[in-house]
This record gives sequence, C-alpha cells and structure tokens, in this order.
Amino acid sequence: MKMRVLTSTKKGKLLVLADRVAAKAESTYKVDSIPPDYSLDRERLLVIVATVKSSLSDSFRRFCTDLSKERAANVALIADGLPEDVAKLKEIIKEAGTNFIDDVLTITGGLPFKFAKKVTPEEEKAVDEWTDRILATVK
Repeated sequence: MKMRVLTSTKKGKLLVLADRVAAKAESTYKVDSIPPDYSLDRERLLVIVATVKSSLSDSFRRFCTDLSKERAANVALIADGLPEDVAKLKEIIKEAGTNFIDDVLTITGGLPFKFAKKVTPEEEKAVDEWTDRILATVK
C-alpha cells in the first residue's frame, strides 16, 4: 500500500513510535518531518505523528490545510496533546477535503528531547494494535 508516516514533534518517544508504525506497515518511505522532503502524491494512507498544541506552527497548519484527496486519500493521527487541541486539528484536516480516520491514538509524548526515547511495552502494544486497525480500515 502506498503510505507515508510524517512527524511534527521534537519528542523522542513519538519519533520512535512513528518509526514503529512505518516498520509495521512495511512503508517503503522513511519517516519524514512536516513539511516532507518529497511532496505527497495520491498516498493511500498518511499517518501523522504530532505534538498538538493550541497554536500550531505555520508550516504544520499550512500542510494540514492543503491535505486534499489528491495528496492523501486517508489521514490517521497519533497525537500528544490536549483533547480540545486534537479536535481542532481533526477539523482542519477534515475541512481540507481528505478522509480523516476518527480512530486517533493519543500518547503522552514525555520530555521534548529527541534523545528521550523510552517507550513502554504497553505503548508499543497500543501502537501495534492501532496500526493494525488503521491498515484494515484502508485496505
């Protein structure tokens, strides 16, 4: 399946989880940051792993407002943030015109350092189960 995993975070734990999603889904692309090095072109699935705050960075917000079906047919989200901020991001993506998969996985990202990469076995299991559900949804 043609899919990409993109990140908008500085938290090491979330970066590790993004790599785990890409490996489990056997993505041919390496995990990239937002905005990506290579533009999206008719991706079947885009997984965004992000730290979501009340004020999104301009580049992240612009990227999300440009998510049309031509760029990505389906978008799934792993988020570290308050429920109300995640809900705002969901609306931005839905308004862009792509299919937003409502099964959002919320993870507490921990410290905002790329070297802080500790992931618990429970979090690994939750990410694996979530990835399986998302992949089954879009196949």
